[in-house]
Amino acid sequence: MGFINKKKKLIDEEIEPIYPNPVSEEFFYKIREELWQNPELINDYLSSVNPGTEKTELLKSWYKHHLKGMFLVMEYKPEYAILAGVDEKQEGKLYGIKGISRPLTDALQYRLPVQIDTVLLPFKDKIIFDSFITTMNIEFGVNTKKTLYKMYNIILKKGIITRFN
Repeated sequence: MGFINKKKKLIDEEIEPIYPNPVSEEFFYKIREELWQNPELINDYLSSVNPGTEKTELLKSWYKHHLKGMFLVMEYKPEYAILAGVDEKQEGKLYGIKGISRPLTDALQYRLPVQIDTVLLPFKDKIIFDSFITTMNIEFGVNTKKTLYKMYNIILKKGIITRFN
């Protein structure tokens, strides 16, 4: 995030790789949006620093397999939350998503289904979200919910994607 901010000059503050970071989440969100609009910034970063083999491989996988967009959270399972979305071919897909530090169920306290905007990322052998979630203030009616769950059950027969290849 600090690299992107220095390169793009999005906020006046300097971002240090410390935790907890004093920079507001609003500023991090702005930088995150820049990153996913221009994911080649990952390659720029890797060209300018050597973060080590493990971090390099992780960042390369984020560049190659990130998925930003709107999703419907359809179900909470003990091992992950199930999100419905579409791929680049506009085909329905289900994704089993884990949280980075907490489950999606803790981040969202909404009745399902709920529409969200987030970024899905590979992390080791799982799919995570990038910790930013924007919820859409949409209340689905009974008939719409029935239709959504009917589609969900059809897509469910294809399986749930729990890792990006």
